[in-house]
Amino acid sequence: MLQLTEYQRERLELITHKLKFVSEKPLVACIEGPEPLTPAGLYMDELVALAGGLDLGFPDGQDVYTTILEKDPDIIVILPETGSAISNLSLMPVLLQLPDFGKLKAVKNNRLYIVNSDFYTCETLDLVDMTELLAEMIWPKQFIFGYEGNEWIKFEM
Repeated sequence: MLQLTEYQRERLELITHKLKFVSEKPLVACIEGPEPLTPAGLYMDELVALAGGLDLGFPDGQDVYTTILEKDPDIIVILPETGSAISNLSLMPVLLQLPDFGKLKAVKNNRLYIVNSDFYTCETLDLVDMTELLAEMIWPKQFIFGYEGNEWIKFEM
C-alpha cells in the first residue's frame, strides 16, 4: 500500500471532491510508442480512475491498436519512453498514418495529449503529480495544476 503524506492525500481528495457528481467518465487510452504501440504501465489504470476517467484496458493477447479501434477512446494520452512532449510531436505522423486513426473520437475531438517522458519514469514518478496531470487532461475546465505546457502538451489537428 502506498504511503501518502497528509498533503498528498489532500491533493487527491480535491480531485475526488470536484468529481463527486460526475456520472459519465471519459474513456482514456494511455499508450507508449507508437513504435511499438504498447499500453502504458506504471499504475496508469489506477491513476486514470483517480483522475476521473475510465481506463481503456488492454486485454492480454489482443493487439493494442485493435483494442483502441474497437473501444474508440474519448482521450488518448501518449507517454513516450524518452524525450520531451515537444520532441515527441514527431511521433504523431506515425499515428496519423495508421488505418482509421483519424476516425477515433479522441482524434476528431482534439483530445490527444503527449507527456514528457522524464515526468513519469520510474525514477521520478510521483503518483499524486501524475494523477493531477491526468485530471488536467481529462477535465480541463475543472482542473489547472500548472502541468500543461511544462509536462504535457495537447496535439491538435
